[in-house]
Amino acid sequence: MMKLVDCHSHTVHYSTDAAQTVAELIQDARDHNLAGICLTDHYDKDVNYTGIEHIFDLPEYFSHLNQVRAVADPLDPQLYIGIELGWMPHLTRLFNEIIATWPFDSVILSLHNMDGDKDIFVDRSVYDQGPLAAYSRALTQMVDMMSCCPDFTILGHYDYVSRYFPGKTTRMDYAPLAKEFDALFEHLIGHGKALELNTRTALKFKNQGLAGAKAWPDPVIFKRYLEMGGQYISLSSDSHQSGQAATLFPEALDFLKSVGVRQLTHFNNKKPVLTPVI
Repeated sequence: MMKLVDCHSHTVHYSTDAAQTVAELIQDARDHNLAGICLTDHYDKDVNYTGIEHIFDLPEYFSHLNQVRAVADPLDPQLYIGIELGWMPHLTRLFNEIIATWPFDSVILSLHNMDGDKDIFVDRSVYDQGPLAAYSRALTQMVDMMSCCPDFTILGHYDYVSRYFPGKTTRMDYAPLAKEFDALFEHLIGHGKALELNTRTALKFKNQGLAGAKAWPDPVIFKRYLEMGGQYISLSSDSHQSGQAATLFPEALDFLKSVGVRQLTHFNNKKPVLTPVI
């Protein structure tokens, strides 16, 4: 397999829902022959459904990870330092300050809470009007999110809201959401941001019994992104446990090739780095 960078991962040190250490993550990246892995631990201010607020000490984070990088074997996968910011409107100023203050390689901006502060993972009321209405609102609110916090690098799991629909598994399709997807892509493309293919959604759908193409995104979504001029697509496992780095990457590459993707993007010092898809 070509040498890839996994752009989205979490560790037990800094993400309350993760179970792997940094050392385990790096070993996992090594085992999967990755060129690099970006650690993007959760920073979800004012979210605490586990009983612990989903934030961490940023000075400690950089001190720890810079020490890891300082003693790394030159042949090891490159460790990139990132963050995943779980946005809500009232966090806009704080998040912009964090992005401006700390030298991240990559900043994933994610919508984990809809309609203000409703947590998609635990609050099923976001689906009261059905999946299509929830998906439409989520896509629209992602555009608002990106406008509020413009200095990010990757839009996190655009399909996150589809993972937790409480009824029959229902993926996001382009056709009934064409207006919303086009607005999302127009913003991403116009501001040079990356669209993420997050394999954790496909993994969840597979675990729920979907097979083959049904577990993967609607191909029209990615074809439309490319058609509108999109250049940056990042591939991510959203790893939370040892053994999850590069999850389903061979299948993901087949999917991306099938829709016409010719390059993948990771970020170094928030600058895009392109890897040809071969």
